[in-house]
Amino acid sequence: MRTPVKFTGGSGHIAGTLCVPPGAKTVQLLVHGYSYARYYWDFPYEPETYSYARRANEAGYATLAIDRIGDGESTHPPGATLTWDTAARTVQQVVTALRDGSLGQSFDKVILVGHSYGSVTSYLVAGRYHDVDAMIVTGIAHRVNLADLTARLVAQSPPAVLDPKFAKSGYDPLYVTTRKGARGLFYNTDNADPKVIEVDEKLKQTAGVLEIPTAAVYLLNNVSKTTNIPVLTVNGDADTFFCGTLAADCSSDEALAEFERPFYGPKAKVEAMVIPDGGHDINLEKTAPKAYDRMIDFADRHVGS
Repeated sequence: MRTPVKFTGGSGHIAGTLCVPPGAKTVQLLVHGYSYARYYWDFPYEPETYSYARRANEAGYATLAIDRIGDGESTHPPGATLTWDTAARTVQQVVTALRDGSLGQSFDKVILVGHSYGSVTSYLVAGRYHDVDAMIVTGIAHRVNLADLTARLVAQSPPAVLDPKFAKSGYDPLYVTTRKGARGLFYNTDNADPKVIEVDEKLKQTAGVLEIPTAAVYLLNNVSKTTNIPVLTVNGDADTFFCGTLAADCSSDEALAEFERPFYGPKAKVEAMVIPDGGHDINLEKTAPKAYDRMIDFADRHVGS
């Protein structure tokens, strides 16, 4: 499916895959992270282990896995327009389409599910528009080890056109991708199947060079203070971007929940899950099914399918 969207500096569409089990009244909107696309949520290798979309569908939830603006089959506008604001504005227009029936069916409830940059986008969607019923964020926290993120991710993201995969894409220099062979930075490789990382390398997408800098203000602007819905944060304790001395306290589920709670509104129901030995790519490591069980349990308790 395609959803028409408008944003500062242009317009286009968001592409996605909508799966609706019989009788589903709640949809989970799945928003991928930096240099990924919708495949993150429905991985083509061993999907019985690595497809959250499949697991949610089996639990009775509809899912819409999208390609964020500038990724996959969605519109690729000039790289200068790919900002945190553009990401949030376009995702919110998809939320509206899910509610008003523009995509062929209207849903009573919308759960926003993000990973990494999709999670920080979800922070802004939930905090600005107040139009989702619950939020699950993975690979994120309200404190980040910026030195680690810069050294291991930003420094490993050259212009996409320098990569043979995107050499003929026509993307401008503000589109970047991860350096060839660098996908392992998203994983705790001791908890990952090497074949998954290999497939991920083949499927990788791009990102806008301005996306991370424009989103960094979330660390200071209290973006989630007006969010008063149920929220689940899922992190791996080996994710050095968002867990550890210079980031969030991921020593236990309770510690992460206590760390995150002050950042939300007074009526928010804040929960957390810490995955032992888990890296940044919650959905693509061997422990993914454990995360899925907790995510579905959270959705069942607070919203229902």
